[in-house]
Amino acid sequence: MTEMMAEIAAFDGRTAKIVGPARSGKTEALLRRAAAAVAAGCAPEDILVETSTAEAARVARRRLVDALAAVGVSGVEDIAGRITVACAQQVCLAVLEAPEARAATGRTPRVLAPFEYNFFLEDMKTLGTPARRLRSELSHIKKQWCALAAEDEWAVGEEKDVLDLAHRLLDVTNAMLEDEVAYLCGRYLQSNEGADARQQFALVLADDFQNLSAAQQTCLCLLARDQLIVAGNPDETVRVATSFPNPEGFATFDTLRRNVTVFALDTAFGNPNVTAFCDAVARAGSEEALVAAHREGTIRDIATVKWNTPDEEFNGLTRYLFAVSAEDPEAAQSDICVVAPNKQWAHAFEQMLVRRGFAVSSLGFERLTGDPRDTNRARALVAYTSLNLLADPDDLFAWRAWVGFGNYLTYSDGWHFLMDWCDEHDAGILDALEAATAARTAGEAEPFPRAERLAERYEAGRAMIAAHAGRRGHNLLAALDADKLRDFAALSATLAGDEDAATLYAMVRETQFFPTHEANVRAVRVSSYEQLCGCGYRALYVTGCVDGFMPARDAFEVVSTDADRDRVREADRRTFAAGVAKATDALMFSTFSRAPLELAERTKMQVARVRMEDSERIATLRPTCFIAEAGAAAPITLGGQTLLADLGMD
Repeated sequence: MTEMMAEIAAFDGRTAKIVGPARSGKTEALLRRAAAAVAAGCAPEDILVETSTAEAARVARRRLVDALAAVGVSGVEDIAGRITVACAQQVCLAVLEAPEARAATGRTPRVLAPFEYNFFLEDMKTLGTPARRLRSELSHIKKQWCALAAEDEWAVGEEKDVLDLAHRLLDVTNAMLEDEVAYLCGRYLQSNEGADARQQFALVLADDFQNLSAAQQTCLCLLARDQLIVAGNPDETVRVATSFPNPEGFATFDTLRRNVTVFALDTAFGNPNVTAFCDAVARAGSEEALVAAHREGTIRDIATVKWNTPDEEFNGLTRYLFAVSAEDPEAAQSDICVVAPNKQWAHAFEQMLVRRGFAVSSLGFERLTGDPRDTNRARALVAYTSLNLLADPDDLFAWRAWVGFGNYLTYSDGWHFLMDWCDEHDAGILDALEAATAARTAGEAEPFPRAERLAERYEAGRAMIAAHAGRRGHNLLAALDADKLRDFAALSATLAGDEDAATLYAMVRETQFFPTHEANVRAVRVSSYEQLCGCGYRALYVTGCVDGFMPARDAFEVVSTDADRDRVREADRRTFAAGVAKATDALMFSTFSRAPLELAERTKMQVARVRMEDSERIATLRPTCFIAEAGAAAPITLGGQTLLADLGMD
């Protein structure tokens, strides 16, 4: 522990800010402060450690055990378990779950999963607003929520119509959007009704404060009673805790408040070549970017490996990892992380690593995708919704999703008519579905247009619930045809076999909102850039390092404005630099020079030019521009075959 960290650990003031470049020990300083507070007599339950992701919270709790042991606290596992370590969204949801909060907000924190949001969006289209404008309006509404701006201050005209319909759809199904959570929590904590919920924790320690929305930042501040310490760096902003992070909230934290003590960490730890590269990438975007004044650690080479094609990358890099791991079979495989630019690359590497004999834990690509309008492409979505209904047959949004599967408009028109019927009869969703079913059974006229179709789906749902009510564990997954789906493979592998539907649904829902790596030290990690936040790995292998993947193709689109392209490029630059900085020892970038044009277009690579090879159109690609922009700090470049030959592989 450095002298500055010791000073932070002993800090007894009201408010502090910790700023420093990548790998300067900001997270460690917060954990040391938590440990010191416990050693000084603070009750563990009175401490909140906030992180950007659930995985970062898992890692922080593990590190907290070491920090507690270092100050002589006994029973460290129990003490660490009693300290609240959670991401900002979890913290806000915990506040909203309280009966007092539900009564004050009139809302239940039942958040829509990403695929469920597609049903909500289809229902919003009944407003008649053109799709592109509707999406723009909804994006603006979410941005205002994340800024904690009161709705009556900004919602006017067409925007108010969109907001009103959104409220109606969510109220009738007892649901909530992800971006609403911190807004409702913040408004509640600021209200008279929320007075008792404020200042719940004597000590609030907020890590990566720049990643949070203004609403999330405000909530954390309101939850602190005696001491608030925030840590971060605007140049490391990653869109992982919210779609609308507020780095300005961290940059101006000390100027907008009185008597804030600022601790500036200026030494980067780990492989100096890694931290120098990350600082150079950040400086290429802004000369004012914060960089380390000193670097400490063992110098080791970092490299860019260039393959010819994606297939060569998948095959060659996994062969390399197998050979390297064989040299030290007792080393923890969980210290190795393969960074993937998208879900397709993650799955490809996961499959290749498994074929090589590795255990694999993947993170950042769990969210269910599919087309609810096409039953062949919605099997995972149907399985998820089936578990939801089996766990809670009264979940109204689950019924909304269930009745919409397989229709080209997800029966949004019928759902609109159903809501009108509910308004006219002062009835609920299930009342309307029961009325539609009764009319269908009796051969009577529909109580509202499209009622017969909705009733047919509702009856099928009730039959599904009755058929599977007694099933458990693997048997239940098999009955729902989920056991063979890749999206449920990780869940299936962890089951004891006697879990009921509610338990299974809770488990799969957790992966949709708060995923973490499995606690298996023998499993190689596969991660998105965003899920690297708050973590650290001995060796990082960054794959798919081509323009279009990183930065995204939108950074190059000629139809966009310069400002739009720059905004995408700089957001991705921060994500890239903050992510690769998590390598403490080894760092390797993997790229390829060409790919079939169809693959390149489908996965949104940036194509430099197109040529014909053996009657096939081939796209020529460029390595990510961020590597070249690092200048003298950029890694050496090796050919893939040279890399393998150095290990004695042909």
